[in-house]
Amino acid sequence: MDHPPSSPPSSWQLRVLNGPLRGTVHPLSDRFGIGRSSRSDLQLAHEAVSRHHAHIAIDDGDRHVLVDLVSRNGSYIDGRKVERETLRPHTIVRIADTELVFEPATAPAATERVLRGHEKATVALVGPDGVEHGGQLLDEIIEYRTLRARARRDGLRDDDEERARFDVLTQQLRQPPEAGLQDERRAFWRFSCSFPAMLRLPSDAELPCEVHDLGVDGARAELTSHGLEFDDIVWLCLLLEAQGQIREHVLPARVAWVGSSGVGMAFAGAPRSRERVRPVSRPGFDEDAPTVRLDISPGETQNLGLVIGSPESRGRHWPKSS
Repeated sequence: MDHPPSSPPSSWQLRVLNGPLRGTVHPLSDRFGIGRSSRSDLQLAHEAVSRHHAHIAIDDGDRHVLVDLVSRNGSYIDGRKVERETLRPHTIVRIADTELVFEPATAPAATERVLRGHEKATVALVGPDGVEHGGQLLDEIIEYRTLRARARRDGLRDDDEERARFDVLTQQLRQPPEAGLQDERRAFWRFSCSFPAMLRLPSDAELPCEVHDLGVDGARAELTSHGLEFDDIVWLCLLLEAQGQIREHVLPARVAWVGSSGVGMAFAGAPRSRERVRPVSRPGFDEDAPTVRLDISPGETQNLGLVIGSPESRGRHWPKSS
């Protein structure tokens, strides 16, 4: 069959093949934008990528079509420069030096456990009401960030279930209105936790850290001898298990504050190329971009564990650096 059969837009995805976010998957909607702009569905922070480089849309036959938006350096399918072309299953799309494969999407199972060496611990986060939440909370935080980015960029469709889902998640994750609360990024509950993770740097180096107070807007992590500075770009990597499958949640972020033994992170989103590290400005790496998910094979696992945080720390906002 030359083209994918008629099917809902969500049944297909793009998977990144290279770079620090290699393996991340991006479900396709009716119109999926790719570009250097932070408002793109897939943001590629590379000087060879135009702000609005290309998009993938659904044609009258329910087929996905790649359309180059008169970009400076062009879009390529299986090595050929194209202006508009229908995507076939397992087609390789290249934009600048980032390669993507078009493939059927698979719905991930809810997170159940977190790895810690050869042991497996049940995921648990302590909510502001003292209730322990399982790994589904991590999935909901990531789902909410994706829906919020889409709502701010293009708006959610009135006839789609995603609007109702977005409203439900907003109600669950947002704090009740408080007097004097001005910054929307501090309007969401923080969940107490204490678990190992990795901070991936633009150089592809990784720093072990301990995560505390995780939420929609960011996280606090303890680590020593890190050398990080305010506004540095990092990727917070969490290795999780669901139904025997290992996947790594990758949350792009910028450093919001630096302390003597840790950092605060504001979640953001801007994948980089692995081959050449290029500077990324803070305005181009803003909070609106969606969080992404990385699926990896069990043979590539790392040591990762999770310990429930102290009740005293639940629901707190980030401390300010001294």
